[in-house]
Amino acid sequence: MSYAALLFAVNVGGRKVPSTRLRALAGELGFASPRTIVNSGNLVVAPGSTGARSSADVARLVHDGVAEEFGVDATVVVLTTAELERIVADVPWPKAAREDPSHLLVLVGEEPVDAAGIARLDLSHAGRESLAVAHGVLYARYPDGIGRSSLTTTVLSRAAGTPVTGRNWSTVTRLLELARETDGAGPAPSRRTG
Repeated sequence: MSYAALLFAVNVGGRKVPSTRLRALAGELGFASPRTIVNSGNLVVAPGSTGARSSADVARLVHDGVAEEFGVDATVVVLTTAELERIVADVPWPKAAREDPSHLLVLVGEEPVDAAGIARLDLSHAGRESLAVAHGVLYARYPDGIGRSSLTTTVLSRAAGTPVTGRNWSTVTRLLELARETDGAGPAPSRRTG
């Protein structure tokens, strides 16, 4: 089974975790077939020789490795290939996903998103944005762009009942492609000692 590890708030505000070094670190930790996309903390791995048996194991290993290597205490949320498949299959706005993927985000948290909290958000001043919750994640559609929206990550995190990090639809579908390609990868020897 493969895992997509999403790091919160890296490569912003001095919290540098370069993709090339993140891939190398994953290999040193014993993960197999580490791959990254977009320089914003997106890592796809197979367990390799790490002994990881769950998303929580992967999150802990990546978190601890990043903290040690880069001095960055980044929250890490991990999705399995099966979870990514469900997220992609059940997108509430398939047309927007096809035609305007850069304005469609999937936001994930350390805990499942509170659908009731999101439903209570006052969207009367938000413009044409749309929100939906499924599989414990938040889908957010920003047809007029994300930059000027009042539905910031801070606002959404508060309503979701958990801090969230977002990836646009193109990134989510690419993560799924990489996870499917990585499924079945053989173990990599651990090169990290100590």
